[in-house]
Amino acid sequence: MNSSYRQFCPVAMAAEVLESRWTLLIIRELCLGSHHFNDIRRGVPKMSPTLLSKRLKELEWHGILKRVTSSSGTRKTEYVLTQAGNELFDVINAVGSWGKRWIDMRHHLDSAEENLLIWDIRRNLRIESFPMHEAVLQIYIKDVPKKTSNWWFVFDGKQRPDVGYLDPSLDVDLYIETSLSSLTKIWLGESTPSIEQETGFFELDGSQKLIETFESWFGSSNFAAIPKLAIAS
Repeated sequence: MNSSYRQFCPVAMAAEVLESRWTLLIIRELCLGSHHFNDIRRGVPKMSPTLLSKRLKELEWHGILKRVTSSSGTRKTEYVLTQAGNELFDVINAVGSWGKRWIDMRHHLDSAEENLLIWDIRRNLRIESFPMHEAVLQIYIKDVPKKTSNWWFVFDGKQRPDVGYLDPSLDVDLYIETSLSSLTKIWLGESTPSIEQETGFFELDGSQKLIETFESWFGSSNFAAIPKLAIAS
């Protein structure tokens, strides 16, 4: 918080607050509805808890967020965006749209984080279109470390399913076997399930109802509809 460009330009002043490593991603998580420390951590899995705590304090100091006590009766601390923080939603959306439109994602597809991808998938599921009240979805990502290669989504009528990599020992209604790159491309709108199935890197097995309606409820990245553009040489 002591570093400064020593410029009166508003761009420079904003950069002093926002350009610290991880800061924009933390704000992204808050804009997407994460309010608790552990939920924010799931969106920035490579970030240490100590550094996350430091960045949250910095954002509070700058008036971008405030800490409040949860009204759920648990008395847990929640991190809530202030008016200044809420105005950053358009900034995050613009940066993400620019990145989807112009940045070459081939390297990022090969080095994606499977736990972050799964967390993103969970929060963007179109629950209102899910055709079953209770169901279990298993995603097997065959080219990642064994510990985090299997993920189970347990739907039981809640707003969002419980998700984890520990086998819940329940019957699976829909099984997905995929590569990390294939699943990421589908998620980002760079490909479709049918195209990836043709390549042999994406397979669906189980409930016919879930398979037939898959694209209506599985969801996609908030930036999936942004078209990719080529940079002129």
